Amino acid sequence: MAGGVFALANPFVASIVVLQIVAAVFVVLGILQIAFTLRSPFGLSWFDLAMGALQILLGVLLVSDVLGGLVSLTLVVAIALLVEGIVLVMAGINLRAFSPWLWLVLAGAVSIVLAVLVLAGLPGTAETLLGVLLGIDLISNGVWLIFVGVVLRRM
Repeated sequence: MAGGVFALANPFVASIVVLQIVAAVFVVLGILQIAFTLRSPFGLSWFDLAMGALQILLGVLLVSDVLGGLVSLTLVVAIALLVEGIVLVMAGINLRAFSPWLWLVLAGAVSIVLAVLVLAGLPGTAETLLGVLLGIDLISNGVWLIFVGVVLRRM
């Protein structure tokens, strides 16, 4: 929840930090992909080399074009929020026999609403929206986890 409060207080900074972390992860994964492919006992795979190079290129492109990277990453986050929301709602409905099922459904509904808001505001709001959505999602999931912990503690 503390991370969510920070992200809401500084949405542009949070968006840039997320972009830089994702770009760095792509570069590191690309380097590891190439290194493991070159050292593979199964022989050289041109496909794996190309995928590693593509991951490095994607990481560099995300950092080199910040606005484009924010729009792209915001679109990916919107899709992830939508999938997360659908999974949480389905899990909550399937767990109706247990006490915290409603909190799962509510957390899923929040994620779905956030995904729809992101998709509706692209590309104009990508600079700060990613940080705001990250903050809201972190806070809502933190609240959900606290309620689940309280209910499970009673059990």
